[in-house]
Amino acid sequence: MTDENQSAYFRLRRLQEHNLSNIPALIAQRALSSFTLQQEPLPEDMTDVRVLVYPQDPFVGEPEVRTMQVHDIRPGLVNTRIRIRDSQGESAQPDEDGNYYHTPGSPEFDQVNAFYYSTYTLRMFERYAHRELPWSFPSVRLDVDPHVGQGANAFYSEQDRMLGFYGMEYNGETFIAAQSADVVSHETAHAVLDGARDLHNESFGLGSMAFHEAFGDMAAVLVALHDDSLITRLLVWTKGNLRTENFIARLAEQMSKASPRMEDHIQDHTLYLRNAINDLRCIPFESLSYQASNPETELAREPHNYSRLFAGAFYDILVGIYERLRQSMHERIAIHRTRHILGQVLMCAIESGPVGEFIFADMARTFLGAAQYLYGDKYLEVMVRVFDERKILTVQEARAHLESIRDLPDIQLPDVLNSALASARFLEETVIPRLKLPSDAELTPMAAYRNGAGTAYLTYFSHRRMSLEGADYRQFSGSHLDVFGGLTLMFDREGWLRSACYRPVTDTDTTQIAAMTKDLIEHGLIASPPAGREALGMPPLHLVENRPRGLWVPDVADLPPLDAPIQTAKPSKIVKFPVIFDGIPHHLTTFRDYLSKWVEARRRRP
Repeated sequence: MTDENQSAYFRLRRLQEHNLSNIPALIAQRALSSFTLQQEPLPEDMTDVRVLVYPQDPFVGEPEVRTMQVHDIRPGLVNTRIRIRDSQGESAQPDEDGNYYHTPGSPEFDQVNAFYYSTYTLRMFERYAHRELPWSFPSVRLDVDPHVGQGANAFYSEQDRMLGFYGMEYNGETFIAAQSADVVSHETAHAVLDGARDLHNESFGLGSMAFHEAFGDMAAVLVALHDDSLITRLLVWTKGNLRTENFIARLAEQMSKASPRMEDHIQDHTLYLRNAINDLRCIPFESLSYQASNPETELAREPHNYSRLFAGAFYDILVGIYERLRQSMHERIAIHRTRHILGQVLMCAIESGPVGEFIFADMARTFLGAAQYLYGDKYLEVMVRVFDERKILTVQEARAHLESIRDLPDIQLPDVLNSALASARFLEETVIPRLKLPSDAELTPMAAYRNGAGTAYLTYFSHRRMSLEGADYRQFSGSHLDVFGGLTLMFDREGWLRSACYRPVTDTDTTQIAAMTKDLIEHGLIASPPAGREALGMPPLHLVENRPRGLWVPDVADLPPLDAPIQTAKPSKIVKFPVIFDGIPHHLTTFRDYLSKWVEARRRRP
């Protein structure tokens, strides 16, 4: 031992001996300092509330315990944004420890499961958006009814400000939609997207309606990939190859119990009809029928069917990014990183994308723009390749769009822009001339906000009225409907323009919407409101029997005076039905049948 080390050693020994000789004094000092009956706050991790839920749905595994922050779950299952209102009874209450350990099969379990996943889905998208996301209606809370009725449906109702989940009997088993995290996440995503882009839910266009469904499916994938127990099962199941058929990629409302034992691990797992692992490719609108003869493997213009095209592209992008990241990190970390990247890109694409009408190619462009804004060129190659393979957007179109973003003029957001008038002036004096937009573009300020990351968004909308004339429209001939377009501007933290999405209503839009409207009329999916002034207080619209997509109503200009009978008002306008229904088909295929049909479809494809 050196002299220096020896000296330090002896100093330490003397200090220890001094402390030992003063132990009684130290204890007395500690006692004096700790004598207080003031209530101490609990450690942060002890303020969590435990809930028992199904991680994905009842057929993937057993219930597991998850935690919620105490401010997000109050007695009666309510928080600042979500509230359980069960039509079959009172909401579940916590046990003496403040937790919600309710037994599967009880209504309380269904309530907790629906509450947990609706809240989780909203909070997930708020993290990705870096802001609190509004609902599309003037209320702070969305109601959730886990037992709204009997049948094979779940829905989001803007009119009733609620999510509703049904139950059904099938082959002697009870299926409760509220028990499925996928279903709850999907329906909550409708409400999230409606709040972020409410004109999408006003549209009869195929792109807008189908993307609403695809967004629900993408939400279900992302929520599932936030659960570590599901990630573990996924990695074991696929051995790290996410291109393998798996329970994460089988999404949406169609639930079935796989009956044949193709392999031991397939038995008792969920089969979803809308499978994100598909090889659907975009085909011209004119070549699409409303309903496909083989809906599992063929593309049609019914929105649930058509949505699988974009959901499949989303999953392909997820796999492509994951496979790239896995080369330099553990596969579990690669999944965590991939879900964060795609969640951020998805919300940025929504908020920087079209205000009203669009097709999938438009949304693909905004995905590329969002990815470039957030991550530079890192993941563009994967996205460009996937959109090209899906025939949604060609490589040449993608590169041209990315180049147009790089060539945006230098436009800076004003230091103060706190009114619609200021937004309109900025549009007229700076944006329209610098972006060389049509001088006669009738754009009206819609919203302006800045998220927590400093990104600012300005939106404007435009309007076009369509007249429906001719025998194809039957009793609705002579009516009209409104179609919306618009402009979205995105500015970075320093206030510089980073994205401009100008998407007016086109003649192609109106032609396709006319065809879609004829489809709805032919299939009896346009409802008329009940006669009489009681129409103003009509029963909840989700109870209408035929699950309509449109509603035939009097236009404001056609309403009679207040003192006149409302029967004199002639219905003249078709509006989007304010409920999005997601039906569960009664006839469900088995896992073996599903795969065999895909094999046959691939064989027939040139």
